[in-house]
Amino acid sequence: MTSSNSNNNPVNESVSSPHAELNKGIVYALIGTALFSIKPVFIKLAYQYGGDAVSIMSLRAISSVPIYIVMMMWLLRKIEHRDNLKRYGLTASAIGVLGYYVASYLDIAAMAHISAQLERLLIFLFPSFVVLISWLVLKQKPAQGTFKAIALGYIGIAFIVFHDLGSMGNNVLLGSGLAIASAFVFACYLIMSKKLITQMGSQLFTCIGMGSAGIIILIQSQWQGVNVIDLDPMLILLGIALGIFCTVLPSFFVAAAMQKLNPSLLSLTSNVGPAITSVFAITLLNEPFTFYHAIGMLFVVYSVISMKKKGQ
Repeated sequence: MTSSNSNNNPVNESVSSPHAELNKGIVYALIGTALFSIKPVFIKLAYQYGGDAVSIMSLRAISSVPIYIVMMMWLLRKIEHRDNLKRYGLTASAIGVLGYYVASYLDIAAMAHISAQLERLLIFLFPSFVVLISWLVLKQKPAQGTFKAIALGYIGIAFIVFHDLGSMGNNVLLGSGLAIASAFVFACYLIMSKKLITQMGSQLFTCIGMGSAGIIILIQSQWQGVNVIDLDPMLILLGIALGIFCTVLPSFFVAAAMQKLNPSLLSLTSNVGPAITSVFAITLLNEPFTFYHAIGMLFVVYSVISMKKKGQ
């Protein structure tokens, strides 16, 4: 009996351990997606307390950049990370500024003109730009049916834009344009960063990129005379929450999920993002959720899932 039990335990551990790791990865990915998805709601609230794109980004940088710098110092204990910093540091910094500064600035500026739900769906369409850039620039022919999936996504967006034009005015077009530009820049960032992340690791790349973008943001805020102390206390709290709960924590949760999940599973968890944004936008911002929003969300989520499947 004793020998039978001793033989069974290793087998049980070997079977249950991968399953447990898979469950952990899914939980990490869902937490990261949820935290990223409430970002537009926090930004809309920040605008209500007198914030603008520069002040919101400044508060976000002040609360998040020190954490990334500490994390980078911890990573640099290892000689391979120090070598990667010397070899790829400048490139990682430039790409990080593109993704974490330019794309973020356009995204936050868009939030002054559109609903949180529309913003999340517009940003969620970045895979369509990845496909188009890969096709036009990298000469990678898309799989059959990809353009049909892209078209469905933009039809879904049209439903919501049509509704919001009636309730929020023509500024919806400006905000949508800024959000689409943000999605395009983010797609460029993803394509440019893919090889570099493989070479130097996601954590070091993120720390360098976020640190560099944060420095640019803080320089801009000083140049434009933003005085954080004079801002509304509630705006400051929201900015800190954006930096910690919608930037630092989700980035590490997603990084942890990447170590335990394959790209297919990781991408599937991100599909719940627009629904999470809608729930918080409806409950905290009193945004409407109409027939147009329901149809638009279904079209966009189906479009992105289709693109991801065809891309695999």
